[in-house]
Amino acid sequence: MGEPPLNLAWMYDRCYSGRRGLKESFVLGVEEFVQVARQSRYFKLEGVIRCPCIKCDCTRILTYEIVKVHLYKKRFIPNYWIWTLHGEDMPVVDLNEGDNFLLRQGVHTAEMEQLCDMEEMVNNALCQFQSNQQPNDTNLEECPNESTQRFYNLLAEANQPLFEGARDSKLSVCVRLLSYKSNWNIPNQCLEAFTKLLLDLTPPNMSSPKSFYDSKRLVSKLGLKAKKIDCCVSGCMLFYDNDSGKRDAALLECKFCHKPRYHPLHQGLRRKKPIVVKSMFYLPIIPRLQRMFASMQTAPHMT
Repeated sequence: MGEPPLNLAWMYDRCYSGRRGLKESFVLGVEEFVQVARQSRYFKLEGVIRCPCIKCDCTRILTYEIVKVHLYKKRFIPNYWIWTLHGEDMPVVDLNEGDNFLLRQGVHTAEMEQLCDMEEMVNNALCQFQSNQQPNDTNLEECPNESTQRFYNLLAEANQPLFEGARDSKLSVCVRLLSYKSNWNIPNQCLEAFTKLLLDLTPPNMSSPKSFYDSKRLVSKLGLKAKKIDCCVSGCMLFYDNDSGKRDAALLECKFCHKPRYHPLHQGLRRKKPIVVKSMFYLPIIPRLQRMFASMQTAPHMT
């Protein structure tokens, strides 16, 4: 266990010698911790907090009264000096106008808040999975189905730290890289250079993405994919098989205006796959609703 800050020495000094009761400093400290946690936006939204006792390990979400009892009976998880899961922010390191220059200038703060929200949704889903794997003192929760279990297993694997002691996971780094590309229209070659720079500056055993393709493939495994569907150039119909019995995916022209689905192939070209005249992207709604129900931030607004 690392050396504690002076004002948090009470966290790991719980009982008098011989287990003769709780120290007053620990009881007052737990009360201070609960007050800080109750100021977070997630407590105001949900009315519950994560339990940081050694058994729950911040994976179970309980009322603050139960959390206090758990901390009295057990102890805090090791080295939890900064209460990041209970409303506190990581300290910003001054790098002499270096990496945090944009943050101090207030540039792109909206994008950074968006990233934090995305990471919070991922962490909520991961913690829900871990909570389902542990016995619950208050109630028995329904186990996830097979497809949800596969998602949770993937999430747990992708959310491992980049290397020992790292705060960020491979998944969070991939999400950031893809959001940077989207927000600022960064070319693929530039993103490849960023990933190569990360690999050159970090330990050899780091599991960060090695290319833009790796980042895109990992995030796509979360299940929020987009379907590309061919459509009529005039917007008459979709070349798509649906559940109501329409079988239009194999048509070569619009059945209303009879305009072709593909560009004509020129003689002499080696390309054998036809080129679609017009297509659209469809975002399946069911997986997105499932992810929103898995997040503490959005679940209350879904009913």
